[in-house]
Amino acid sequence: MPIDYNKYPDNWKTEIRPRILERADNKCEFCGVENYKVIFRCYDAFDETKKELYQDSDGNLYDAADSKLIDNNSFNWDLLPLGKDTAIKVILTVAHLDHDLSHNEDKNLKALCQRCHLRYDAKHKAQKRKEKNQYKLEI
Repeated sequence: MPIDYNKYPDNWKTEIRPRILERADNKCEFCGVENYKVIFRCYDAFDETKKELYQDSDGNLYDAADSKLIDNNSFNWDLLPLGKDTAIKVILTVAHLDHDLSHNEDKNLKALCQRCHLRYDAKHKAQKRKEKNQYKLEI
């Protein structure tokens, strides 16, 4: 979904976002995946828990929870995709931790990959949908 930059301050793209990405060393502040890295989200076919992993184009295999290197030669692993996409390009976003776009202090902002940002926002969005549907029922 495209971002409506009209809801953000004028210096969002030129000052705030670059500052947050720099503070995060251009990595997701939750899982540690690097900005613009092309990865394959997957799991080990022999792992019944289907623990989420990701593999980069060099064959490095990482734990998706914390980006810790598992193997630097994973081409011999039997990896299965987690979703329909075989490869994705990580683009860091900046999340408002309190979900209020007007609160742009650094302590309220985190650089997050798409996966972590969606997961972080999931409960908040579900609550908003519930409130919206409740309102419709009352009308």
